[in-house]
Amino acid sequence: MTGSPPADDQGESGAVSARDESPHEGVVRVREALIGLGFIWLTAVSTFGAAGAAVYGVRTSSEYVLVAVVAAGLAAAAGSAALRTFGYR
Repeated sequence: MTGSPPADDQGESGAVSARDESPHEGVVRVREALIGLGFIWLTAVSTFGAAGAAVYGVRTSSEYVLVAVVAAGLAAAAGSAALRTFGYR
């Protein structure tokens, strides 16, 4: 029984070739997706907090308007980070 030896991943130099570990174009890794979802959650929570603080600031105490501005800034920053995580910016 004559045949060729089984093929392996060794090149002519005898070294095992390394597989390409980078994801294909447009593919998001699980860790990056979880971080992106965290940023989306932070955006939603801080937007809700900004709206609540703005309403409370207008009706009761004007100091809460500053809290609303800070929360809105946090929402904008988290939204921007979420977009960058998923490759939209």
